[in-house]
Amino acid sequence: MAAEFSHRLEGNVPGRYYVDDQCLDCDLCRETAPMVFLRNDAIGSAYVARQPATDEERSLCEEAVEGCPCGAIGNDGDEHDWSSPITHPPGKGGSFRHCSHCHSPKSNWSRIAAWFRRRKRMR
Repeated sequence: MAAEFSHRLEGNVPGRYYVDDQCLDCDLCRETAPMVFLRNDAIGSAYVARQPATDEERSLCEEAVEGCPCGAIGNDGDEHDWSSPITHPPGKGGSFRHCSHCHSPKSNWSRIAAWFRRRKRMR
């Protein structure tokens, strides 16, 4: 499932990269490109705090896009109008749509996502 610009989370800085409401808060993007992605503690997800400035940072962002287990990171933000409204209903910054890959019983990601949720509750 690819990121949807209309479902982007508030707090993303306008530009090529953005995070939408599919984010599971798994830390992958923040570990891959910590200079670009930060955590929004209020809603428990990542967001783009600043757009990459160097080729190395862009490369790390593309790695995060490819590695995101839910496809919550978009890299087509420069093709959209950032003044257009965010269309998802209220909730986790949006209506948290579960990734069919992550939540499939056959997927390793379903077990990993459950582990992350347990870890967050223990904090």
